[in-house]
Amino acid sequence: MTEPAKTFEPATCQHCEGIGCTYCNKTGTVLVTAPKTLCKHCEGVGCIYCGFTGWTGPKSKCD
Repeated sequence: MTEPAKTFEPATCQHCEGIGCTYCNKTGTVLVTAPKTLCKHCEGVGCIYCGFTGWTGPKSKCD
């Protein structure tokens, strides 16, 4: 059995509030798993669990 494919949607980077930073590759947005939800560990501030983006399930290079 294979896992269902994850779907991603764009979200404004909470670390830089859309201005652009290293966590969002200077684009101001990040792709996160749908439906987008703020990180439960930091409530959108940014931590190691959300890759400092503020969102649960940011897309990684392995996705």
